[in-house]
Amino acid sequence: MSAHRLGAIFFALWGLMHVAFGTQMLMLNASGSAKAVIDAFYLDTGLLPTPDQLGSTLDAIFNQHAWNLLWFGLASTVVAVAFNWRNSRGGYWANMVLIAAADLGFIVAVMMPGFIDIWIGIWGPVLWIAGAIFASIGRMQARG
Repeated sequence: MSAHRLGAIFFALWGLMHVAFGTQMLMLNASGSAKAVIDAFYLDTGLLPTPDQLGSTLDAIFNQHAWNLLWFGLASTVVAVAFNWRNSRGGYWANMVLIAAADLGFIVAVMMPGFIDIWIGIWGPVLWIAGAIFASIGRMQARG
């Protein structure tokens, strides 16, 4: 299999993982389970205020985050399938920028401060880096 297609597969996996997480978060919050998710991932660190302190703002923040995950994931999956699979230069740059923007924010704002266990949070960045490596090799081969 060619490198650019491996890159497309990794980018699509990154996107599908984020669509799934965003959808799951929206469904959890709709069922009133957002507090349990926040408790499990954030409050155990003692670095964030309790949901009672945040009040109704917590639901809005949670939903906005879930919405972003879902659409970042969907957009990157569409680009991977429609453009990266054909080794498109535009698709290459679209997913390089889109996924880097999403995952760098996650790494800096969530992983580095320790809000999430590294073994839980590492999979998105691993898929991003693998996709970037193989898509880049594919782009270099297309020029060569």
